[in-house]
Amino acid sequence: MARGSDNTPSWATLVVLAGLGTAVTATTNPGIVARITHNGLDYAKKQGVAVLQKKLEKMEIPSFSGSFKIKHLGKGSYDFYSMVIRGVQLPSSQIKLSPNEGLELSVTNANIKISGKWKAQKNFIKIGGNFDLKVDGISISAGLKMSCDRTSTVTCSSCSSHIDSVNVHISRSSMGWLIQLFRKKIENSLKDTMNSKICNTVTDAVSSKLEPYFQTLPVIVKIDDVAGIDFSLLAPPTVTAETLDGQLKGEVFSLAHRSPPPFAPPALAIPADHDRMVYLAISDYFFNTAGLVYQQAGVMNLTVKDDTIPKKSKFRLTTKSFGVLIPQVAKMFPNMMTQLLVRASSPPHLTVSPAGLALTLALEAQAFAVLPNSSLAPLFLLGMTTNVSVEVGIKSDRLVGELSVDKLFLKLEHSDIGNFSVELLQTIVNHVVPSVVLPKVNERLQKGFPLPLPSHIQLLNPLLQPHQHFLLFGVDVHYG
Repeated sequence: MARGSDNTPSWATLVVLAGLGTAVTATTNPGIVARITHNGLDYAKKQGVAVLQKKLEKMEIPSFSGSFKIKHLGKGSYDFYSMVIRGVQLPSSQIKLSPNEGLELSVTNANIKISGKWKAQKNFIKIGGNFDLKVDGISISAGLKMSCDRTSTVTCSSCSSHIDSVNVHISRSSMGWLIQLFRKKIENSLKDTMNSKICNTVTDAVSSKLEPYFQTLPVIVKIDDVAGIDFSLLAPPTVTAETLDGQLKGEVFSLAHRSPPPFAPPALAIPADHDRMVYLAISDYFFNTAGLVYQQAGVMNLTVKDDTIPKKSKFRLTTKSFGVLIPQVAKMFPNMMTQLLVRASSPPHLTVSPAGLALTLALEAQAFAVLPNSSLAPLFLLGMTTNVSVEVGIKSDRLVGELSVDKLFLKLEHSDIGNFSVELLQTIVNHVVPSVVLPKVNERLQKGFPLPLPSHIQLLNPLLQPHQHFLLFGVDVHYG
């Protein structure tokens, strides 16, 4: 607190996060910034190359044929067919940020082993057998471009491959002189075929594996029946030699009636931390929009009745108990139950700084006497202010919180029973709020707020630090 399977999602997770911020919807500060570091890109590269290797191993190599000429004997024909890939090695790879473009994946010094059958014919003479060949010095360069209009998409914007050499070995060594007649044609045909198939495979891997996972990136998320979170993208990614930063709106809004909040997100100065794969800078704007929405919706209202008071408490919510402190309550409403309506009189305001989290919370408590006909008679209205301590943590893929309060300071805002000293109620309020009201609030905060992450990932080595106007959440990711 600030207190063996398909590896596609493992690398796709990082690529999806790298795609954050590729569409321009407004020129404003973000509520949340998602950062991918080189550690994250390296993880994505390893997992992505493993996926690409499996795809390459399943490539289908088409048969090819041609003709050759023997001096004084004329032309003959050859066929290479039933070709199967026996092994793929991708020993050296790199993924890097490309300013204003996206990501570039490069593979060098790769090789592919293929086996198959061959036959050659000249008139009535037919020969053939098996062959093995090795394609050496394969290099692949592919560009991944992210775009986000109404939906997030990722495409293979460019692809090229190059093959240094093709070495053929046939099963009948006595026919080596014959193979020499059309070796160059075989090599050139295979190079052309393999270059085309390799880039088709890369493109297919993006469209069939990465793109569907890219669609799991949350944009609008429903929290509950009251509020949702807008994770839409505000601006193109900011790319440096070390990181890629995506800017998210990061705003909680009312599901019943959405309107812009009366305050703006602050500018965020994110430190150059690179230890974790992914960082999320979550501004206090995000938390304050949540406080605004829930306060306006009345969710922060709580009715406290006697049956919610711990049984071991000597003080009960009755006019008799109140009468000990405020005699006129018992005289005006003898032997009746009472209840308190506790609510936030204004939206709670969270300030994040390097020193920690400070929550300004203004409450009010309206006391009622419950009449024999079950109607309510107002007694008095108290204003309450307090210093609130906030702890924030991560559970699964959700941001959770917990509040604790110090002494409450009371003010009599209105009285229907005449004047009295609010100091008489200090002990009661200091008991009711921490023991009854606060647990209800913390129960909701422990349900948490979803983070803007793709599906099915595990968060490892979490780090949570307060900075000026934002919480910095660093984490390593793993699909599982």
